[in-house]
Amino acid sequence: MKSAVLDRWPSVTVEDIASLAGQREELMRVIKSRSNKTYGEIERELAEFELRDLRAGYASRPALGIGPD
Repeated sequence: MKSAVLDRWPSVTVEDIASLAGQREELMRVIKSRSNKTYGEIERELAEFELRDLRAGYASRPALGIGPD
């Protein structure tokens, strides 16, 4: 996930990620301080990023044989 964050927001450094320890609000502050985006825009981007990551996790799970899989 760390590399995905670095790819999505190049202004965030490896050191930033290490110091954030998974704190979403802190990540938002770092992105805000290094971009011209509003908190609303950053919130939307983070939500889309998290949803994409969640969907990728579901897609990688094996089918259980109870649905149309």
